[in-house]
Amino acid sequence: MARNEKEESIHIGFREAITLIIPYLQKKLWSQIKSVFWIVLYLSLFQLIILRIPIKEASVIALGISAVVFGLTFFLEGLFLGLMPLGEALGLRLPQKLGMISIMVFSLLMGIGATLAEPAITILKASGSKVSPWEAPLLYYLLNDGAESLYRSIAFGVGISVVIGMLRFLYGFPLSKILIPTILFLLATSVYAQFDENLQFISGLAWDSGAVTTGPVTVPLVVALGIGISKVSEKNEQSSAYGVVTLASLFPILSVFIVGMYFSGKLPKPMSEESFFKTGIHLQESKLLLGEKLKTFHAKEKFQTQQISIQTKFQGISHKLYEAFLLAIRAILPLSIFLILFLYLILREKIPNPEEVQLGILFSIIGLTIFNFGIIFGLNKLGDQVGGKLPSTFRSIELTDSTKFIQNFNPKAVLKAVNEDGKEESFFYLKERKLYTGIPYHEENWNPKSKIYEYIPIHGPIFGKEDNLLGYIVVLLFAFFLGYSATLAEPALSALGNAVEETTVGTFRKSFLIQSVAIGVGIGTFIGMLKVLFELPLVWILVPIYLTLLVLNKFSKPEFIEIAWDSAGVTTGPITVPLVIAMGLGIGNQLGTVDGFGILACASAFPILSVLVTGLIVENSRKLSLNDMDSKTKS
Repeated sequence: MARNEKEESIHIGFREAITLIIPYLQKKLWSQIKSVFWIVLYLSLFQLIILRIPIKEASVIALGISAVVFGLTFFLEGLFLGLMPLGEALGLRLPQKLGMISIMVFSLLMGIGATLAEPAITILKASGSKVSPWEAPLLYYLLNDGAESLYRSIAFGVGISVVIGMLRFLYGFPLSKILIPTILFLLATSVYAQFDENLQFISGLAWDSGAVTTGPVTVPLVVALGIGISKVSEKNEQSSAYGVVTLASLFPILSVFIVGMYFSGKLPKPMSEESFFKTGIHLQESKLLLGEKLKTFHAKEKFQTQQISIQTKFQGISHKLYEAFLLAIRAILPLSIFLILFLYLILREKIPNPEEVQLGILFSIIGLTIFNFGIIFGLNKLGDQVGGKLPSTFRSIELTDSTKFIQNFNPKAVLKAVNEDGKEESFFYLKERKLYTGIPYHEENWNPKSKIYEYIPIHGPIFGKEDNLLGYIVVLLFAFFLGYSATLAEPALSALGNAVEETTVGTFRKSFLIQSVAIGVGIGTFIGMLKVLFELPLVWILVPIYLTLLVLNKFSKPEFIEIAWDSAGVTTGPITVPLVIAMGLGIGNQLGTVDGFGILACASAFPILSVLVTGLIVENSRKLSLNDMDSKTKS
């Protein structure tokens, strides 16, 4: 209906504007603080009380975590104001104005752009420094010099899945028709990769990549586009946008395997460190693997073990902040420009609320910059520290981040002692403040030229002798409660719970869904930790669990199938992903495990199982209630 009255603009003064904004900002900030606080508190208390190890660089980590909270608040607000309205407008207009091929091309490009803007994807690169180039050359390459190829492959995988998801919305075919062949093909690829020396080490990365892609940018944009398309599609009888998140987490797995197969033949096979530096690889292979680090690789390793001055640390922080800004610009601007140009030039539509969209894009860039910085110095450091110290519950570990460089060391201070077996051991006393501590002496740690003795403290085992069972149980329980509590903090799960309760008319309650998913993630994290601790091949876990899921699909209703598979996607948010990846790699490094990935893959698979089982129970209860009502009516 046309409006005759003239719209009047309302002028708000600076003080009134601040009065309105501050409560809103407090509410948003509190929401993010709640999602981070309990999991950070849990990790910190576990390290301080159970592991009995102080948190290194606690002030830097606190600053980083604060940056994560502020960054995520700004980023999500920017997403809500800028990118989401563009995605919804495009979803509504595309089917009305363009043909099928144009819609598919747009869906592909939007899927690629949204994935490259995901904050969690940069975490994979931050993990690259923890992998040895000689133990897993392909994994090392994909996380370092080949990271761009990895990102593009993941983004392309999401793009393809968005295309298929939109086709599904347009034609309304069931999710299981895509799900079953895709899962079977992925499992077959994983089994094949297990027999290849290089590919077997990227299985965890490939399956974890599926979890990384379903983050705060991709999910709302893809769902918004899908809802828009499903509203105007005559053939689609579905009332929801469930299922598209599942597809967005499956196809990247395949694309990572494909890019891994391409580079596998160009890189050396895994070997010992000695062989790698002496006779192991050809010049061409080393150029591809190490890139610019080819000549300085040894020097860099040595540098990392030396003390770093405060000035160097400050320069490093400034450089990381600049890198975080560049990453944010590269992630947000191309996607925003693409969506705006497509809406304006191709669809000939006006941008909805352009001032808000501009402000949203600016907020997204600022927020992602702060968030990326916080990930590096906050969550990543904390996860790495806790992960690296966890094995001290059952094994003696070296506290490499507590390494001491004793200046002007004199070997004449070295004394002799006798151990329980009657063998002589060398040691010396180190005076720190008023305390004298006995330090074991190892000749290889003494540098006569610099007169520096390098001492790495040893910690643990805390709960008994080496490899004691209680220590392993503590680590596994820690993993379960980490997965369980992190899932309860995910805001996306709460939103999914509301939608599920509404669409199932209250038969599948929100609290029931949240608990099912959280227990599933807890069990998955528990199993993933077992995989890292005992170096179990990931296919041993994924093949039986996914085959079980496909069988359960046969007995489940379509609405529960879509809810269950989408639940896996929403459990891996921007807080959980960096913590779990850093923790897995930290444990792997401490235990000498080559591949610390795979925990996220397990944490994504088991909630599907728990929700499908819960769905069967709910459906069975509903049938029993209906039968009971029928029998009462007849009687």
